[in-house]
Amino acid sequence: MSFKNHKAKVALVAAALIGLTTIVTGSGAANSAGGAQGTIDYAYFTKMGWTPKDNSLPNLSCRDSSYSKAITSGITLGVYNNAPEMWQVNGKTTGIDYDMNIAVLKYIGVTKVKEVLLEWPQMVPALISKRIDVIAGDIHENPGRLKVIAFTTPAWWYSTTLMVKKDNPKNIKTWADLQKSGVKVGTIAGSYPAEAMGKLSPKPELITFAESSDEFQALVSGKIDVAVHDSPVQAAYMLANPSSSLKILNAAAAATPADLQDEYARFAVRPADCTLLGAYNRALQELRDHGIFTKILAKYGLDADALFEPAYRP
Repeated sequence: MSFKNHKAKVALVAAALIGLTTIVTGSGAANSAGGAQGTIDYAYFTKMGWTPKDNSLPNLSCRDSSYSKAITSGITLGVYNNAPEMWQVNGKTTGIDYDMNIAVLKYIGVTKVKEVLLEWPQMVPALISKRIDVIAGDIHENPGRLKVIAFTTPAWWYSTTLMVKKDNPKNIKTWADLQKSGVKVGTIAGSYPAEAMGKLSPKPELITFAESSDEFQALVSGKIDVAVHDSPVQAAYMLANPSSSLKILNAAAAATPADLQDEYARFAVRPADCTLLGAYNRALQELRDHGIFTKILAKYGLDADALFEPAYRP
């Protein structure tokens, strides 16, 4: 079985546990966000070279007060530790995703901002249970998530890469080597690589971690043989640890399986929060178009290429 349909963090079980109400999108029916919902003309876009995911069109018939509530009462962001996307420095949050969210909130006029520090697998359950209002750590679309949360328009893009020890004792060179007997593969719990590799045959020997720092330390100590992670996270680790015994497999990165080349990084809200989603989307488009996100990316050592999937770069 091959890798399929991009990075995921599991949400369906958590949604069922808290009694999620029925949400219908992309079907021409009404949903909790408001009135009748349109349906994407998939055939039209497929002929143009791009097929949108099922349920990826949010309800645009807004009747809710989520944006108004954010203006008057403030908003709560779900944050986590995963440099350079987001991490804590002396008790304050920083990072690419965090700066982008703050820019969005500045644009749409939200002045009261709270944060809840979570581990990544807690993000979707926290959003659904209303512990947070926005998943501020970037998240990727997949069929399961599209049924329970509403994604924003694209924020930026990155790929998934492999990291090994410099002496590479298991001689790992390609993604196929992860399926070899005796190779211990590390990744983040609830991530798409964890889900995708669990579906392979033969299955890799997979060890999951709550945070990237734990994963990289396990690689240094030899508890795992290869770390599968977001390319900016691995690059940030190497910059912060120039004498590290680890290295990124650039050749493998250049040959990442198509189904594991992540689509756009986005943020997410509850499907019922239609007006808040609309405000976020307007801000994201304006900030991408007018160079604000380019400056944020540059602050963390990335250029404007990180705004687009490789296939869609201007």
